[in-house]
This record gives sequence, structure tokens and C-alpha cells, in this order.
Amino acid sequence: MALLRMVAVAAVLSLAVAGDARAEEAVPQQLTLGYDNEGKVDDSPQACLALVKEITEWDKAQTEKGARDVCAARKRHVEAYKALQATYKDFIKAFSVDRRLNLPGAVTAFKTLFKACIEHKQGLTTGGHNIMIDVIENDIDTSCLVLGNNLLKDETAKYNAALKR
Repeated sequence: MALLRMVAVAAVLSLAVAGDARAEEAVPQQLTLGYDNEGKVDDSPQACLALVKEITEWDKAQTEKGARDVCAARKRHVEAYKALQATYKDFIKAFSVDRRLNLPGAVTAFKTLFKACIEHKQGLTTGGHNIMIDVIENDIDTSCLVLGNNLLKDETAKYNAALKR
């Protein structure tokens, strides 16, 4: 009987230690999603113009319009990335106070969801040609960043609202 109690106590203690270890596991302050060109998109007019000139042989007016189209897609991407990073900071701030939660696991699952979003959307496009290759790639990344941002915003708002009850 005493041995059974000792085993039960040991099991409870090991679960408590495992829970503490999970809560103590570091969650990165900056979210790294691991997709191509993450955080490296150059939305400067010079970079957009250089790309259009490199892959097309258009006249000046078409080239300038193409550069504006590329820059617009890149700017959307850059802005969506910045917005997601800001929302992520709020998300980890809110959820990191509850040691019962598996925040590191949730962040890992979020990264998987994001990558699956990109793969899903890439599977539904031919990829385009000329400048549309760049525009489509940036639009895919942007739409998944926006989806992820909305998910984290919603989860954080619901969690904060539940704390106020």
C-alpha cells in the first residue's frame, strides 16, 4: 500500500514538473514563420523597377505601371507582416501569464497552419508570368499573414474578455 502511494505521489510530481517545464519553455518574442523571403521583401520603388526591367522588355509607361503594381503587392506584404508581428506580441503577452497553457505548442501549431495556408494557396495558382510571378507570390503571403493576424487577434480578444468576467 505504501509503495502504491509513493508511485502515485511520484506520478503527480512528475506531471507537475512536466507542466512547469512546458510553461517555462521559451516562446520567441519575434515570430519566425519560415517562409521564403520572410522579413526581406524590398518594397522600394527602385527594387520594384529593377525587377520589372529585369524580366520584361516593356516600354517606359508599361514598365513604370508594372513597377507600381509590384510595389503595391510588396507593400501589402510588408504591412501585413508588420501587423502580424505586432499582434503576435499582444498574443504572447496575454497568453503567457497562464502557466496551464501550452503556449510554445500553440505557437508551433500556428506556424504549421501558416505554412499550410501558403501551400494551399500556391496549389491553387498557375504562378503567373512576367511581373505577376512576384505579385502573386506576395499576394499569397499577404493573404496568409492577414488570416493568421485575424486568428491571433480573435484569440487574444476572446481570452482577454474571458479574464474580465
